[in-house]
Amino acid sequence: MKIYQISGLGANQKAFKYLKLNPDFELVYLPWIQPEKGESLDHYAQRMAEKIDPTEDFILMGLSFGGIIAQEINRFLEPQQNLLISTVKTRSELPAYMKFSSKTNLHRLVPSKFISSDNGISYAIFRNIYDAKMPNLNEFFEYRDPYYLKWSMDRIVNWQNNVEMKTYVHYHGTKDIVFPYSKIKNAQKIEGGTHVMVMQKARKLSELINQELSKF
Repeated sequence: MKIYQISGLGANQKAFKYLKLNPDFELVYLPWIQPEKGESLDHYAQRMAEKIDPTEDFILMGLSFGGIIAQEINRFLEPQQNLLISTVKTRSELPAYMKFSSKTNLHRLVPSKFISSDNGISYAIFRNIYDAKMPNLNEFFEYRDPYYLKWSMDRIVNWQNNVEMKTYVHYHGTKDIVFPYSKIKNAQKIEGGTHVMVMQKARKLSELINQELSKF
């Protein structure tokens, strides 16, 4: 069975490289694509899913923003399971600052150069979010097109999820400061896991995911 993987905002497939998953499953990475001007999240998810073969059973694995995309794909496809990592499932799980930004459009005022640059203040903030002990972030954060980043930020803070997934497992770290654990419901807790626990807590996360995969 194939596991289609969708990474976090701006990240490539290397975000998953520390996971050691059951080799009986085929890992297929779905790369980020450039959003069309004014494109809806639903339409974007349909284009992201074009490489999925719906005639055979499959599993979706979504990390952070990729978890949101995975849930959007559930609108029109039926995966056997959804493996959600460091993400949110409903608007109520979004942190207050994102809801505030949604109401005020504050995120739209952030200069494109600020969020697409790997230098200066923006890079320092990303290092703080993703932990300075992590390897060189340039290796993982490949998609830095300004429109893609601003479009993604806007779709995240304005996400209105009304998809009821038939089945899912949500893995979330207790030290996630992007999507704080205190707001998350019905998730398997990973102690000390940050927003990039897919790399920092890869051993524990792999163990839990493989337990789930053993059911298939």
